[in-house]
Amino acid sequence: MPAPTTSPISEEDDLRVTNDTDADDQIREGYPIDVAARLQEVLGLSDAMTAKILGRSRRTYRRYRNADKRLGLSESERLFRYLRLLSRAEEVFGSREKAAWWMNEPNAALDGREPVEVALTAPGAVVVEDLLGGLEHGFPL
Repeated sequence: MPAPTTSPISEEDDLRVTNDTDADDQIREGYPIDVAARLQEVLGLSDAMTAKILGRSRRTYRRYRNADKRLGLSESERLFRYLRLLSRAEEVFGSREKAAWWMNEPNAALDGREPVEVALTAPGAVVVEDLLGGLEHGFPL
């Protein structure tokens, strides 16, 4: 009998990443577009920025949302990058509100760019994650 599939997003919180193994399965299945819409709401992002995160046009993002579509592999992987960063920022700052605020604020350690903008690329997301690790360990940044 196959093992039941579990979501990398816990039932009580649709944006929290629980583990990478389950996240891999979810990415391959495709995240529901509702997860992207919820991230947009939490981070206070525009449709244009959310579409940019997904690597799609604003028009395509709206069409996906209206059709209640599942995201493809590359879109889900890009979305996961932000789910992971938001979860990590919550750990560091102690609340979702503080994490969301930090993700949208220009940061001197990122040459004045917002973490949400820097994380558009995989290497940029690593830089943001490293910055969060430094903050967690008390390094002045």
